[in-house]
Amino acid sequence: MRKGIFAAAVLLLSLGFCSRPLLAQQLLWDVDFKFGFDNREYASIDTEPSGTIFGAVLSPKVGLGFGEGHALYAGVDAAKYFGRTSPELTLEALLYYQYDGEYFKVNAGAFPRSSVTGYYPTAFYDDRYFFDTNIGGALLSYTRKWWRLEGVVDWVGCCDRDTRERFEVYAYGEAGAPWLSFALTFKMLHYAGSATVSGVVDNVWLYPHLSSDLSAFLPERMRLSLRAGWIQTFQNDRIREEGYAVPGGFQAEVGFEYFGFGIHNTVYAGDNLMPFYYRAGASGVTYGSDLYTGSLFYSTDSGLYDRVEISYHYDFKDFLRLKVASVHHCDGYGWGWQQLVQLTVNLNNFQFPFREHRNHRHRR
Repeated sequence: MRKGIFAAAVLLLSLGFCSRPLLAQQLLWDVDFKFGFDNREYASIDTEPSGTIFGAVLSPKVGLGFGEGHALYAGVDAAKYFGRTSPELTLEALLYYQYDGEYFKVNAGAFPRSSVTGYYPTAFYDDRYFFDTNIGGALLSYTRKWWRLEGVVDWVGCCDRDTRERFEVYAYGEAGAPWLSFALTFKMLHYAGSATVSGVVDNVWLYPHLSSDLSAFLPERMRLSLRAGWIQTFQNDRIREEGYAVPGGFQAEVGFEYFGFGIHNTVYAGDNLMPFYYRAGASGVTYGSDLYTGSLFYSTDSGLYDRVEISYHYDFKDFLRLKVASVHHCDGYGWGWQQLVQLTVNLNNFQFPFREHRNHRHRR
């Protein structure tokens, strides 16, 4: 009898101690949805081909939160591109650790691209990356009042018999006041060989620039931002032993927005930043978008590229945004027109906690 009472007491004490860490754990859920229409009509110019991307991506995730700001998530990116029959649906697994602290943030694994918050212009990443919703690697960011820094590693090509090894390292940092700060955008894409193809291509891009957000000095819901700097690249196709190509140029950006209506103009003056785009490797495959992730308009050899985006966006609280845009490109030789429709939705248990809903129903 005494042994039974003693055993029951030990069990109760054990459950009491265990309940503390269990209570600190939290079941998490998060659902992202993207719907996009990207139509490009470039018949009058040769710099970039015409084409249409039309599709949707659903990304449901569940996780376990623990400690203070730590979480483990598992989910999937399910992408459907309309009109495509093979494959009709593509699935990519999401498995990642996340730490969300006051100043320091970490993601490691296969995690959503929406975790990236730095500024990467279309020279670095084209609008097509709206549909590229995940990263395989790690992200570290640190933010204070007057400065912030972000670094990302994304492994996008694993070396095998035919696939060339490919990974990216990119970063964004800025320091200063919102109305005037110094910023740096960095990207390095390493394009190596496969089991059957030799050769390595280095592709490094830098965009040091001044950034200014003057919205605090303007009427409510009016925003004005400016950026100006120099894009410098360092590119080397090692197997050809030609040495580094170092094309670069000046870029200026200005954006104005009022009650959701906006206009953003980007002017680039300089060299062709993608000299190896149409070059083929030892296998005869063109480097193309495997080596360059930015807008192909930066490959113009006219010395001038101008991009004007006229848009309207509607935000519903903090979980839905609809953007409609008309984008006009001038590559120094002709004019091209791009139409964009982008709908993004993000829902999670922090916005819709079950407990609040349950209590609300109980009160009614």
